[in-house]
Amino acid sequence: MSGSERVMVFGAGGFLGSAICRLLAERGIEHRGFTRSTGDPHRRFDLASGHCYALDTQLGAYKPTVIVNAAAATHGDVLELTRGNVVAVQSLLSSMNGHASNARFVQIGSAAEYGGAPRGTSQDEQAELRPGAAYGFTKLAGSELVLRAQRNGADAVVLRSFNITGPGSPPSTLFGRVLRQLGTTDTIQLGSLEAWRDYVDVRDVAEAVLAVATAEGKLPPVFNVGSGKATLARDAINKLIEVSGTRTKIVEGEAHAGHAGSPADAVAWQQADTSLISKHLGWSSKIPLDQSLTDTWTARPRE
Repeated sequence: MSGSERVMVFGAGGFLGSAICRLLAERGIEHRGFTRSTGDPHRRFDLASGHCYALDTQLGAYKPTVIVNAAAATHGDVLELTRGNVVAVQSLLSSMNGHASNARFVQIGSAAEYGGAPRGTSQDEQAELRPGAAYGFTKLAGSELVLRAQRNGADAVVLRSFNITGPGSPPSTLFGRVLRQLGTTDTIQLGSLEAWRDYVDVRDVAEAVLAVATAEGKLPPVFNVGSGKATLARDAINKLIEVSGTRTKIVEGEAHAGHAGSPADAVAWQQADTSLISKHLGWSSKIPLDQSLTDTWTARPRE
């Protein structure tokens, strides 16, 4: 890259998007954030429903060298997921093709695109893609649009993030939901916690995005972003309760889609192979899960 990046971040008001913007600010990298909801300091733009001319104007005026799409629909019906994870991606790629064709496009994908794997194994970027629910299918469709653009000459990369944790975890995640109930009730009702997930801190994921955004030369089309270690969801929740110092009891229900507390498909095991991103960019996760959970509790929302 040029060393004088101008980065546009879509989904800047979200969990990961806000972490990316904070890191860009800390590193002194010029950036502009966009979010679906109103709120300073980010500009409002809805990729799924906004007028293409308005998006064209934004890209044409700012002339970004990097475009990061951290916007996504994680819940809702098939229509909502399709709009947020497929239509939005196509809108951004189309506008980039016409008004910022030299920019690097960084798409935040999801481990849900892979689906499950045999217990004890790691999924690399060549793993079979077999999502089992609408979220995974729509995220995969969005990634496929990006990869098609890449094959047609665009500088585009998909970062498939595994389960993101850390300070600011929203209530749509397992940890965010439990976090908001700890200390307010004696028991918390959850689904099955039998799933093994690869948890990676949001600050580490932001570092991976920045590494891709500033890397020189052509990159592989897909990178996994995870810790490389699967943890039983039950153990992770028990650790969060321990950190909180509360005596909250967890009551588990039956397994169902999203039972590990995220929009990921209901699969028994996921663990990332991150050797590719380590080889090309020198990135690896730095924040252990225990530290991530401690920081999550410390930064919890307070009344």
